Amino acid sequence: MNIEQYLFYIAYTFLYLALAILMKAILNFRSGKMYKADEQIAGGNMAVGFRRSGAQLGLAIAMIGVLSGSSNSDFVNDFITTASYGLLAVGFMLVSLLVTDRAVLPSVNNTEELKEGNLAIGLVEFGTLVMTGIIAYASIKGDDGGFISSLVYFVAGQVTVVLLVVAYEKIFARKVNLVQSIVDNNLSAGIYLSGKIIAYGLILQSAIVSQSNSVSASLSEQVIEFATAAFVGMIMLYVFELLIDRFIVTATKASDIIKNDQQVAALQLSLAKIGMALILGMAIL
Repeated sequence: MNIEQYLFYIAYTFLYLALAILMKAILNFRSGKMYKADEQIAGGNMAVGFRRSGAQLGLAIAMIGVLSGSSNSDFVNDFITTASYGLLAVGFMLVSLLVTDRAVLPSVNNTEELKEGNLAIGLVEFGTLVMTGIIAYASIKGDDGGFISSLVYFVAGQVTVVLLVVAYEKIFARKVNLVQSIVDNNLSAGIYLSGKIIAYGLILQSAIVSQSNSVSASLSEQVIEFATAAFVGMIMLYVFELLIDRFIVTATKASDIIKNDQQVAALQLSLAKIGMALILGMAIL
């Protein structure tokens, strides 16, 4: 690697820093009516810290997709294109917070709950933001059709994950009200749902990348390929989740983990599922 390449990488690193600062400013403006984020974080509000940490990590993951895309021979044009996709990634992260507020945790004012130090909601937002970064990474990395193509892939992935999470919340509600547990600051519920959201995101990013790299002749074929990859991945994840519940976290059931707020068991279960989603994602690709 020569000096010129080092300078290019340094320039892109500063670009990420500029985008991270921009996103921080927007988040500060968004939550400014409720609290000053810097003061909350300095005062030890971990819930607000989870939101900010998830946003920064998610943006970094998305930027990997931006930097992995095809490049131009001219550095200036390439830098402008990268900056444009970086701004798109920032937009994706901000949309994610709205989705969490309106769909994943409906009837809950997340910003107000974070001000009150609700760690469970902070964890769910962390998971949603990381998931968004993963899907944004796949949408931009696998893109050969410009901004519109990236937007379509991102929306398809985001909507699919949200529908899966909402459906799971409804099914799980027969045993325990997952959303209410999170509102009640049940950390196990927050850890559990956050891990599941990230796992779903890993499966969906594989479906997006595999589909975008295909040579489908029509839009209908592209939709079918994406839906098939996503469906197969989710079924396999569900099967292995049952095996994890049966053979790894053997002392208790998922519903009991949440009811009794067993945080260590929830963490083990969530990380095991994320690990399984990573393996399945590589298999789908």
